[in-house]
Amino acid sequence: MSQFLLDLRLVLRSLSRRPGFCAVVILTLALGLGANTAVFSVVNAVLLKPLPYRAPEELTLIWSRWNNFDKTWLSDAEFLDYERLTRLFQGAASWAENGEAAITGGEGAESVEAVQMTANFLDVVGMAPAWGRGFTAEEDLPGAPPVAMLGYELWQRRYGGDRSLVGRTIAVDGAPVRVVGILPAAFRFPLEFQSRTPVQLVQPLGLDRSSPQRGNHGLYGIARRQPGITAEAASAELGALAHRWTEEGLYPVPMQFTAFAVALVDEVSGPMRLALVVLGASVLFLLLLTCANVANLILVRADSRAREMAVRAALGAGRRQLLRLALTESLLLSFSGALAGLGLAWAGMRLLIARAPTTIPRLAEVTINLEVLGFALAAATITGILFGLLPALSMTRIPLSQRLRDGGRGQSDGPAAWRGRSLLVMAEMALAVLLVIGAGLTIRSFINLLDIDPGFDSSHTLTLRLALPEHQYPDNPSVATFYQQLGDEVRRLPGVEDAGFVRVLPLLDDIGDWGTEIQGKPVAPGETGRSADWQVVTPGYFEAMRIRLVSGRLIDATDTPDGQQVIAINETLAKEYFPDENPLGQRIRMGGPDRPWRTIIGVMGDVHHQSLTSPVKRKWFVPHSQWANSSGNARRAMTLVARTTGDPRALLTPVAALINARGPDLTISRVLTLDEVVAAATREQRFTMALMTGFAGLGLLLAAVGIYGVISYTVSQRTREIGIRLALGAATGSVRSLVLRQGLAPALIGIAVGVGLALLLTRFLRSLLFGVAPVDGVTFVAIPVLLLLVAVAAALLPAFRASRVDPMEALRGE
Repeated sequence: MSQFLLDLRLVLRSLSRRPGFCAVVILTLALGLGANTAVFSVVNAVLLKPLPYRAPEELTLIWSRWNNFDKTWLSDAEFLDYERLTRLFQGAASWAENGEAAITGGEGAESVEAVQMTANFLDVVGMAPAWGRGFTAEEDLPGAPPVAMLGYELWQRRYGGDRSLVGRTIAVDGAPVRVVGILPAAFRFPLEFQSRTPVQLVQPLGLDRSSPQRGNHGLYGIARRQPGITAEAASAELGALAHRWTEEGLYPVPMQFTAFAVALVDEVSGPMRLALVVLGASVLFLLLLTCANVANLILVRADSRAREMAVRAALGAGRRQLLRLALTESLLLSFSGALAGLGLAWAGMRLLIARAPTTIPRLAEVTINLEVLGFALAAATITGILFGLLPALSMTRIPLSQRLRDGGRGQSDGPAAWRGRSLLVMAEMALAVLLVIGAGLTIRSFINLLDIDPGFDSSHTLTLRLALPEHQYPDNPSVATFYQQLGDEVRRLPGVEDAGFVRVLPLLDDIGDWGTEIQGKPVAPGETGRSADWQVVTPGYFEAMRIRLVSGRLIDATDTPDGQQVIAINETLAKEYFPDENPLGQRIRMGGPDRPWRTIIGVMGDVHHQSLTSPVKRKWFVPHSQWANSSGNARRAMTLVARTTGDPRALLTPVAALINARGPDLTISRVLTLDEVVAAATREQRFTMALMTGFAGLGLLLAAVGIYGVISYTVSQRTREIGIRLALGAATGSVRSLVLRQGLAPALIGIAVGVGLALLLTRFLRSLLFGVAPVDGVTFVAIPVLLLLVAVAAALLPAFRASRVDPMEALRGE
């Protein structure tokens, strides 16, 4: 310890004489270590931190699959069958999304996300209520008295954490509901870890176990596997069971129905795993580049300290002592950089969380905790050793006589020192090429994504969600009248061009499909049943979205509940189901033989719904006023789309006033402009591109600084040699060329190595790219040229300075 304190005192005294050098090294390290710490904090929360369930590795989600649906929900009967598979599962539970619910009362009306779940859900996932209790089996039956559990955040915010709330009654959609418990603060449903506003109201699912339906799929399923049963084994048995169901005639053979299981940890973090691994690799490359740059700085400083080290060695300091002193200095600098990097990491984390897409799960849990601090400490230690070891070894391997001679005469560096710095420049350029090529591919991919036409115009358009409580609007006519009248009133507001309502908004909500019959076109033997995504719209919706009318007419106010039953379809449905004929006037039916046939009155342009990159599926549109004739119930929850001549946000106040005037229990939610909806659809790619571009830009800057520093230092060390060359008649151009050649040679080799590595590694980016190949010719040509230009620019200034050396001044100095 005494020796360490002595070394530390010597290092501090030495560094205090070079504050500029210390500041540059610490800042460089802070950037590299800070970026790594920030990204690790995200990786730790998303991939490494266990889910807040008991033994989450035992949990599995169960899904259905059939033609055109690779992954979808379960039916009531299927879930009940899975629940009985006790050889596979210790227990199984289910839940279903219930949309928004309005909580009213003394605190005013508030719209919250609501879910229904089976009574055993908390037992299956292994969580206990924060207060109160969960649901009983009796409460989870059809017709049972209404009860609810509240989310922890809602309990704290709206009710001040009042424990006496349990057992009391609150108003949900105008109906009395008894609160039986409070969900724990960490509770999330398995598919909402990416949500920043988790579900705040949960009620019993109330499955009809006596006569469950098999055709209507709308449930999520989760099960805890028995010991020794893997997700793959469970998936195989579920598939075999689904095959037996088909053989028994429960599903048509052409449907190709099957079921499968996915481990919960893979379901939650799997989709983002590759993107985070790529980002982690990018910041690791950046850290290695930082190490190479700092090692170059240390080598330069080591050369200037050659005489000092030689004198220490002459006075008896051994190689081990000199190494220890050098490593103490590098570790001190590294820990100082890490400390500064923690501040940058904290700021970077805040920026990451604010800018990150909602598809990244568990972002709310990202923080600087003990694991992150431990990573920062380990990274600082390894970094200090990496950038300190090479200069230290190179310094101590030079014979004492040579160190005394070189250090005293100020002549050119020896071959060993030049080779060491050249290797570091090669490494910097190779890593910079990797980073910039990765960024170039993501930039090209993002540009391709922006070129996709979503099928509508998102400018100057406001959207908001509205749900009607049953106690206030008890029947289908009152619901239809409400939306018809409100749509008319919104369209009369100043500055409103068009307005209408839609069931689910494109690029924001999942849509789902519905079985569809076509009159006069029976399903052929061996063909699966026809289906299409279903939308319910009011007059004005197509106009507000600026969706193109291909043929026919739009849905309008003449489409009344008692009038001709009509339907509009999209181009994809028209091409697939009416390939060689005019679809206008053809008739479609959904909902069974007791429901009316609907006449096709219009063909609309295709709209991307699930995402910009997913293929457009078949879709039909039914007037909201007529929807109850096919489904039996009017749509109570709808989204308003209003196009304005100015700022769409300015329309919120008058629209809210119109809604509030119709009843205090009406609540609005998800207020967004359509531009914000489209931006959110590309946010994941934008986020990846921004991070990759930032890391690449920083890497490019570090590489340029490294080349400049090495060549500048080489020129300063070779001032005597250059002066002699000029005195003997060498042209300034030849001196410039000599310096450029020697400076650019390692950069060119590094660029070549980087391109080779990129050819091997960019294939892992395939799933993150859109419309561009991992080995893209334009990117793989443009980026090396860019890096070469950067290297030339970094080398030009030292080369010109070398050509302007005054021979007399250079020789007089010697």
